[in-house]
Amino acid sequence: MTTIKSCDPYICFMKTHFPVINSLRGFSAVGICLYHYICCTTGYIAPGILFDSFYLLSHNVQIFFIISGMVVPISLITAQYHYQQFWTFIWKRSLRIEPPYLISMIIGMIYLFVRNFIPSSTPVDLFPTVKEIILHIGYLIPFVEGSRWINPGYWSLAIEFQYYISLALIFPLALSAKTWHRWIFYLILLSLPFLYPQRHCFTGWGSYFLLGIVYILFYFKRIKFNEYLIISIIASVVTLIHRNVWDLSIAWGTITLVYFFQDWENKLTQFFGNISYSFYLLHSVIGGSIINFLSHRFTESWEKPLVIAVGFLASTIASHLYFQWIEKPSMSLSKSIKYKK
Repeated sequence: MTTIKSCDPYICFMKTHFPVINSLRGFSAVGICLYHYICCTTGYIAPGILFDSFYLLSHNVQIFFIISGMVVPISLITAQYHYQQFWTFIWKRSLRIEPPYLISMIIGMIYLFVRNFIPSSTPVDLFPTVKEIILHIGYLIPFVEGSRWINPGYWSLAIEFQYYISLALIFPLALSAKTWHRWIFYLILLSLPFLYPQRHCFTGWGSYFLLGIVYILFYFKRIKFNEYLIISIIASVVTLIHRNVWDLSIAWGTITLVYFFQDWENKLTQFFGNISYSFYLLHSVIGGSIINFLSHRFTESWEKPLVIAVGFLASTIASHLYFQWIEKPSMSLSKSIKYKK
């Protein structure tokens, strides 16, 4: 059990590492991958029970969101975050996520260039313009009409980045001992879906992230149960209004698993949990491109599962190497940056 070296009575000796969260990351990444391979390889898998079942895995991105709603507040609480640490927090998060993201952009651009010379590929030039490349750096693609992501999966990374900045700006309110400060924090996140309910923007998911945040505030005894219950109910209603019952079920299912099975793990889920970010970044361009190429050549019903398995295996190997060579050094670099008390 990890403990915090701090005299703050709220966080001394509190457990801050939950193995089940890493397992859930792995499940989420694998699910999204299979959804893309089975449901997004146009015409390869015929609609039916199998197709519909894997289509539900498209919601696995929401698991990442609710996990971020818990994990980032944990890091801020244990750091005893205050506004003077804003740039340190942004710098740490940038070092953690940006190098793997930017290098995956380069890999994606190489693929989009090479695919123009593959006979079986759709004759459409998808290579990004200079403007689109620049917009990627700030995750601004959704805000410029006609712009396209190099990798469609980047849309969720944009939401995560917006979430980091938003939380860095307002989280001290949530840590305040004054109730009205915390309610300002809650109201900001609860009102965002009404002000700008776009799916591609963090504002559309404000209440959703709040479900994870308020759970962590309660876990660290920053708020009492009554406050936790009230905010959770309100956030659930707002989420139900702006998202759907399936997304809300995923949020509460994830929180429930974290609550009851904090220490659950096994080697397979931990492996995929460790490489989940790399897997998320690479699975479309690595496995997806392989499946797209092979799908034009292996069309028998018994061949299709093998094609998908080959793509999945290739993505797993590539992601493991990417984690070791790119992501892991970024993690170490991020951890080397310390908050000043």
